[in-house]
Amino acid sequence: MAITANVDLGNGVSASGAYLRIPVAYVKKYQPNDIGQDTAFFKLVYDVEIYQNKSAADDTARASKRISCKDVDHFSIDYDPTTSTNPLALAYADLKTNSKLSSVSDA
Repeated sequence: MAITANVDLGNGVSASGAYLRIPVAYVKKYQPNDIGQDTAFFKLVYDVEIYQNKSAADDTARASKRISCKDVDHFSIDYDPTTSTNPLALAYADLKTNSKLSSVSDA
């Protein structure tokens, strides 16, 4: 899975037709005593890798070709384990709604 989008990198700079992928999405359970809540709750946590294009993402030296954007690199969203079945699909659905992205499409 991956998407392509125009990414607002900040300071008037953008990456047009960038290739974005989520290498891992995981669910984290927070215990009530962890942050003073009454009940446990879950968060879906995922990171986003941004590249100029698919070729850069597939390159063996891809780590050096990543584009950094602090507004798109890392997310944590609410997750309900009783209704949400596929964390990776949910992460991509959430990423597609990010205000820093435009012209989003599946790659």
